[in-house]
Amino acid sequence: MRKVKLSAKRNRDGSYSVSYESGALVRDALIDFYNEQTGVGYQRNETLRPKRGRDIEDYIRRCVTEQMEPKLFEMTANARVEPKAYRYEGLDKSSQEVGHLIFEVPEGKKWLSIIDGGTRLLGIENALAHHIIDETTLFDVRVFVGLTLAEEVAQFLLINENQKKVRTDLSLRVVQRRLDEGKLSDRETRALQTVVPDTDAWRFEASRIAAQMNSDVDSPWRNRIQMPGDVTKPLTLQAFFTSLKPILSDADVKTPLEQMEKTGSLVVNGMKVTPTAFLVQVLKNFWAAVAVVNPDANSEPETTVLWGAIGASSCHIALAPILKTVLQSPDRNLTTKRFEAMLGESQVANYPYWFTKKGTKQHADRYPGQKGDGTLMTGAANYGRLAKILEKEWRAKLHADSAVAMAVA
Repeated sequence: MRKVKLSAKRNRDGSYSVSYESGALVRDALIDFYNEQTGVGYQRNETLRPKRGRDIEDYIRRCVTEQMEPKLFEMTANARVEPKAYRYEGLDKSSQEVGHLIFEVPEGKKWLSIIDGGTRLLGIENALAHHIIDETTLFDVRVFVGLTLAEEVAQFLLINENQKKVRTDLSLRVVQRRLDEGKLSDRETRALQTVVPDTDAWRFEASRIAAQMNSDVDSPWRNRIQMPGDVTKPLTLQAFFTSLKPILSDADVKTPLEQMEKTGSLVVNGMKVTPTAFLVQVLKNFWAAVAVVNPDANSEPETTVLWGAIGASSCHIALAPILKTVLQSPDRNLTTKRFEAMLGESQVANYPYWFTKKGTKQHADRYPGQKGDGTLMTGAANYGRLAKILEKEWRAKLHADSAVAMAVA
């Protein structure tokens, strides 16, 4: 027999809340899948279970990368043991609510039946097998002891039929409003980014990137994005992070970056990074190149639409397929120098094209005599039209560089 001792809190419903080490949990836990031939079991072994398990694994990986505790919530389980095979010991006579739950179980036998959390268990097992977590990583489990099969099924139905029918659209709307207003902290944004659906996740990543681009000392966009409460800047926070959607929501950009992260080949300045950190560096490199090839616009960004919604939106739309091409090629060079070569003979370098109003750094007659054609490219349809022009120009110069190694620094 094997002794299992768990720190526990005794609950009013007769269950115990425990923290279970992942290695022990995978060793002890079972899921009672229904078997059509024998009629044994009660849980459906769904065909999507492996995918959902991988999704949980990926969520745990993101949490570990962001140095956050995974929020998997309490799993629910039943200890299938005889009454004499367990006991609860309070810490002292005055307090029996907190103590230790102790089991005597057979060696090599699974005995902890997971009522709710089977997919989470699979995700934990995957994360453990792939060394994302170690065997001492703790997860919360609500443990009932000695329930009959019918009582287990009753708990299963209670949780899945009554407690989980909750719509999430309203909460996403509330969060999005706080995001638009700049009221989410970086930690809150990171937490939301790990759990929201992929269709919405780009917004939280974009918000983080926008904040970094506006604050990092090495960013060409430093203090050029109008954050909530700021005075007028060339571009609003909402406009900048919306402009990032074509890049962040493109699976052909996202997937290779995620795969490279898993293999440890996503590197910036010699350090392994997340896809978000990688894209921040790529954007810094790209806009640093913009500043070099069009110094007048960089010197007075308020005199052009290049550093406004038109420029940011059209450039980012055009950049998404370029990134896809580079990431799928052996020439994964995304340095500022390569972007300079790509942009140097394109419309990006043409100051009069983007010109909108005179500034103060030059004599009035040094500025173009009228607004450029770029100022007419307002709205989503025109952003797309301009992006196609830019992409065509950039692709003509894309392979001028012969570098082979991945480079973003």
